[in-house]
Amino acid sequence: MSTGPDLRSRATEIKSVGIVTVATNRYLDYWREMALTAERHLFPEHAVVMHVFTDRSDEAHAMSSEFERITINPISIDALGWPDATLLRYSLFDQHQHHLQQDLLIHLDADMQVVADVGRELQPNEWPGGIALVRHPGYWRPRWSQRLVLYAKNPRLIARDASMQLTVGAIGSWEARPASRAYVPRGKRRTYACGGTWMGLRLPFLAMAHELAERTNADLSEGTTAIWHDESHLNWYASQHPTAFLGSEYCYARGFPNLADVLPRIVAVDKGNDRTR
Repeated sequence: MSTGPDLRSRATEIKSVGIVTVATNRYLDYWREMALTAERHLFPEHAVVMHVFTDRSDEAHAMSSEFERITINPISIDALGWPDATLLRYSLFDQHQHHLQQDLLIHLDADMQVVADVGRELQPNEWPGGIALVRHPGYWRPRWSQRLVLYAKNPRLIARDASMQLTVGAIGSWEARPASRAYVPRGKRRTYACGGTWMGLRLPFLAMAHELAERTNADLSEGTTAIWHDESHLNWYASQHPTAFLGSEYCYARGFPNLADVLPRIVAVDKGNDRTR
């Protein structure tokens, strides 16, 4: 078992970027589309390596010829179904951390697309704890007068938000069962993060993956599955550790009225209710 990285040697200058994604079964096809958009928009001034954890590594290798700027690094794993492909991602990153040597590491779900330039605007060395999470697009709300406008146009949203504030203490799909190690106490429920996009300096990223791998595996050994799988554990981490929060433009989802004035950078592909892998 990995013992976790030593945080004392944290890199301070970002020269290289690694993207990590689990893409088994047909999700490799989604990943290819995401990678093509990353070729155009993701850290265009840096060396970028896309690490793809897949059961179709030969096909991923063959796809390398489609890319000029980024490097593809397929990492062979067994085919994973739902929800193991999400629950086990922290363990995969922890077990294969020797592959993940870039200064900045970014997790992207396979079914994302980069639709605008990402990179120059980020300031990784200013992130508390070296980690940046993304506000969940369904639970992000604008401030002050803009929120009033949102509520005026969407009165049902007022009732939903008020109900969540009263019943669970904050807007979000928090794990409220103490039996799970993803449980977030009511007083710690503040900003709810999405699981589709998150990132960090190399050593903090790997340290987080190591900690969440241990907690996820401990849950599984006891027959417990967090309500929203890896995302629930990610929100536990944010409740216990300093992190930065980026806007929902980094995990934009179409159809949310609260995002009407948000300019997307990374977009989640709408697959309906199809989560099979």
